[in-house]
Amino acid sequence: MAEDYVKLLKQQEALLATAKKRQGQLPQQRTTRRELEQEYERMGISDPRARDGSYLIKQTFIGEAYKPSAADINDLKPILLRELRLETHHPGRILIVRVFCNAVRITAVQTGIEDEHDHVERLAVYNTDPSLSPSQTLPRGDGGVIVRVDHPSDFLILNEYDPIIPLSLRPRVQAVEEERSAEEVKKEGNVAVGLKQYRKATNLYTVAIALCGGRDAVLRRGLHRNRALTKHHIGHYEAAHSDAIAAIIPDVQADDTKSTKLNTKAYLRAGRASYELGHFEDAARMFTEAIRTHTDDDVNIELARALDRLREAKTGFFCFFRDSFLGGFSPRLRRASFVKNTEVRASLGRRKGLFAVKSFSAGDLILCEKAFCSSLGSDDNQMTNITINLNTKRMSVGTHASLHTKLVTQLQRNPKQASAYLELYDGTESSSTPPATTANPPVDVFRVQSILELNAFGLQDAPPEPSSPSTKPPKKALRSANGSTAIFLRASYMNHACDANAYRTSISDMLVLRATRAIATDEEITIAYTRPDPASLDYGSTFSHWGFACECVVCKAETHPKGSIPHRRKVVREADEFANDAANEASDKVTPSKAQVAAAEKLLKRAEGAYRQPGFEPGVPKLGITAIAFWLMRAHMFDSCDPEKCIKLGTTVLASLGFVPSIVYGDLVVDRTHCVVKDVVVDTAVYLSQLHEVVEEKESIVSAQYAVWAEEMWAVCRGSKRGFGERYGV
Repeated sequence: MAEDYVKLLKQQEALLATAKKRQGQLPQQRTTRRELEQEYERMGISDPRARDGSYLIKQTFIGEAYKPSAADINDLKPILLRELRLETHHPGRILIVRVFCNAVRITAVQTGIEDEHDHVERLAVYNTDPSLSPSQTLPRGDGGVIVRVDHPSDFLILNEYDPIIPLSLRPRVQAVEEERSAEEVKKEGNVAVGLKQYRKATNLYTVAIALCGGRDAVLRRGLHRNRALTKHHIGHYEAAHSDAIAAIIPDVQADDTKSTKLNTKAYLRAGRASYELGHFEDAARMFTEAIRTHTDDDVNIELARALDRLREAKTGFFCFFRDSFLGGFSPRLRRASFVKNTEVRASLGRRKGLFAVKSFSAGDLILCEKAFCSSLGSDDNQMTNITINLNTKRMSVGTHASLHTKLVTQLQRNPKQASAYLELYDGTESSSTPPATTANPPVDVFRVQSILELNAFGLQDAPPEPSSPSTKPPKKALRSANGSTAIFLRASYMNHACDANAYRTSISDMLVLRATRAIATDEEITIAYTRPDPASLDYGSTFSHWGFACECVVCKAETHPKGSIPHRRKVVREADEFANDAANEASDKVTPSKAQVAAAEKLLKRAEGAYRQPGFEPGVPKLGITAIAFWLMRAHMFDSCDPEKCIKLGTTVLASLGFVPSIVYGDLVVDRTHCVVKDVVVDTAVYLSQLHEVVEEKESIVSAQYAVWAEEMWAVCRGSKRGFGERYGV
């Protein structure tokens, strides 16, 4: 599959090179109006989504990057369709056209357009709001005039009588009507609300506010109050909050019941908008004001909800961390982010990083962050998205690709949020955040994509099936988030280390980060972005996607110039292939043969010998040993169950991951200075707890300590201790 993607990338690079040869030329072939009408009529009839249960693959190719327009529309110079050149951007120009075909959505929203000289062409607009139908994005008819550059923030739907529109593109039959009053337009907006046409209602209220001007403060506040509602429905929460605040009536007397109720409504809408933006303190303040002006059950519920989020943000206590929590997990949780114990600071040689503002013990919760924006596997119904970025030579597949459009839409709807997202690393040394002061702020879709490629997190799957002979399967596994991707604004600042001091997992769209070892105040918090394959000869290229080479003790040892690297890679590959071969299953149902055990012991001995090389001092993980040592431990437990031998093998498994256990004065001590967390740690700790209980033939302190440690590591790997007892029967 990877080879297919590389081939696809090469094909697109070749097509781009061919297209660049025609740069600046005029198109040789022109399409007629009738041909375009027929083309889009056929495309509108056919359903692009598969109807037989199969999946549609949607490919998006990102060409050469350029900045969105930030110029005032009146400062742009008009250009006609016949003046457009191939493979050429036209900065400082404005193309005014009319849509004459029904729009369709494939990869982009597409339709046919005509200019004032009746010249026609196809139009494709990418990265538009997916909640809008094609006809809403590019409306057809005499009233559907658009200004199109390239970025979605660079085209506008103009009023059909806008003076900038050439006369030939205005409606051919112009209705003669009396000038409407603000009150009449408001009534039209109210009708649209009743029909749930919130975008239409928003536009009508905007017109009415303009007609109202500085006159009639009562009507103007009512319009802002109504528009706050419609803006909220279409996801424009920042604008909804501003409208709600503008609707508040000042200096209301206690006996003015009508004004009091109207203010309650305004405060309620302001609070709901703040809640959606994650501004829970402001939301609670608005709901408190609403209750002060007029007691209402709805407001009490809203206030309680906001206070719950504030407690989560302050304490880091979430209901789904409790062992007794019986609820299921929805794909997206309505929770706050707990990030107060971390801070973004400059990191030596790494631009920025995430630092601890307090000390943490191993297993402690560092942060629990709500996704800024997420794309779940269930969102892309019968659709596989592929994005090929020819600027960065990177390819994204699945929700990692579809998240781009959602991000662009979110940043356009709530432009103040854009500044926080655009602060994230985009692969360049410096970056600038575009202003977010206009009604239609520019969003650089190329930069959004570059940031996404370097900062997106995959949401992890449900826990694997139990492997311990004493375990029983959980009654209900965590919801699988397979194929889901999200952006987390705080967690994105964490830098990489293979022997990281923190481990991240996810519960729905919440990122949970716990300490894998003690972390001091002001120490940088790191996670493992991914782990190099110790069997791969291409070990050093693992982190090329992020543009750095890892310098942790593991990578330094694995690439030590005096080590016999090819030999070690070969031995590790053979050991891994043996341990992962289905024919070599070792379980309570299938006992390996003596020949298989002997072969495994020989492989383990060879692997241990291959790691007796410079750089691999005691305590440094030897990741190529883990799989074969774990297989042997299980094999001996299911066969002869020599507990002493199994304990030795279990200790070898842990030490290969940088967890070095020892018994000091009868107590278990685990050195985890350079630990590498994997699920196998929990299983191994449970095994060792059982084995020490057998060896000591009485209540074992070490056995109990291994059990406690296993539960701690389960919480690190799974986010919470929930489910540990079900899986391991304790």
